[in-house]
Amino acid sequence: MFSFFLQCRSPEEKGIGEIYIPEVVTFAGDTIPISDPEIRERLEKELWINVYWQSNTALWIKRSGRWFPLIDSILKSRQVPEDFRYLVPVESGFENVTSNKGAVGFWQIMEPTAKEFGLVVNEEIDQRLDPVKSTEAACSLLLRGKRVLGNWTSVAASYNVGISGLQKVMAAQYTDNFYDLLINQETGRYFFRALAAKLIISHPEKYGFKELKPYTPYETKTTILDSSVRDLAFWCRQNGFSYKCFRMVNPWVRTGRIMLSDSLPRLAISIPQNCSLYTRLELQPLPVQDSILMANQAVIQNLVNKKDMKAHANPEKSKSKLPDVHEVKAGENLSLIAQKYQLTSEQLFALNPGLRQKQNKIHKGMKIRVSR
Repeated sequence: MFSFFLQCRSPEEKGIGEIYIPEVVTFAGDTIPISDPEIRERLEKELWINVYWQSNTALWIKRSGRWFPLIDSILKSRQVPEDFRYLVPVESGFENVTSNKGAVGFWQIMEPTAKEFGLVVNEEIDQRLDPVKSTEAACSLLLRGKRVLGNWTSVAASYNVGISGLQKVMAAQYTDNFYDLLINQETGRYFFRALAAKLIISHPEKYGFKELKPYTPYETKTTILDSSVRDLAFWCRQNGFSYKCFRMVNPWVRTGRIMLSDSLPRLAISIPQNCSLYTRLELQPLPVQDSILMANQAVIQNLVNKKDMKAHANPEKSKSKLPDVHEVKAGENLSLIAQKYQLTSEQLFALNPGLRQKQNKIHKGMKIRVSR
């Protein structure tokens, strides 16, 4: 790594001169007017920043080998130009990150947008974290932008500020051309950051990144899950791979179980194909696990009916009484609240009719019944 650092930055070896920009730069078939000094300078800025932010950009290049084949196949199937692949390193660096505004995943999709395009987002599943589903949703949003805005350059910029947001700025400045806009700094830089990502990832050697070996795609096969899995870690071991490997190829699974329902009776999951199991611990038969789970649930239900869960969990506090209502605090979700009162999600829903429909919209100060 240290030798790589010197290779990219050593004035003795290479010096610091003009950064490489091709004579013709395009994005999604549109030619970028880099003959305009202002436009060229904006592109140069993003190239300099990312060339010398070496650790971040080196990981862009390496991760692109793992994810671009998958992303490209979906873009092609939806007739979205391949260059939109370069929004992903800019948005998330090929990581399932969450922004301070609540945008999630490779494509940084907000929850309302995700649900509009058919993604499942709840306590246990968040398909914004699924590279396949999120890319499909992003394609739908990009195609909508093309219908409204008419050209791909504006569509790329709108992915940062929103379609209607870009329309408003254009209308206020009496233009339909992105390059004529005076716009907020984040959006003004966004498109040129994607251009810089395209140039560097496409020609890493021209920017000092040499002999980097891209990561390989995960080896998986898709299967359909048609019954609930209450203990996902046990199920993984039973099927010959680790829970860690399963979560790596199914990052959209948010908890240690997958519960199907009438609204979600079947679910496609990825099965890891190149996952070595290092654990030698003998695994007990699944019926024993099921029996333990059923016994635990029976105990919990009995405690709920007697309003005496805390006394059972801690005999020294046998005289304490659980509250009937919980006031939601900042940062809490239904899973945490259920665990606090030793309830299952279904028991919490049974105590609060109508809560299931707004389970992802609970807020600070909201009152939730936790006992009859």
